[in-house]
Amino acid sequence: MARGWGRSEEDLGAEKEQAVEEKGAGSSLRRPDAEATAARRRLEMTLAHIEEQLAKNPSPVRRQALETARSELLARLPSG
Repeated sequence: MARGWGRSEEDLGAEKEQAVEEKGAGSSLRRPDAEATAARRRLEMTLAHIEEQLAKNPSPVRRQALETARSELLARLPSG
């Protein structure tokens, strides 16, 4: 390409910046859904860990604490 006919670095940089802004605007609409899904997944993983501990632990005091934690997490877990 002849000198002076190419696209300048400033033009390329501005286009990249605009593309990033557009991408961010589109993903912000889905962000609450993604955060809710991640929160639900964390609760489910914690519940699975508690279930695993309940299966392993013979101590009545520890089992009671785990059962209390499990019921509190189940109350926080949105149904659906």
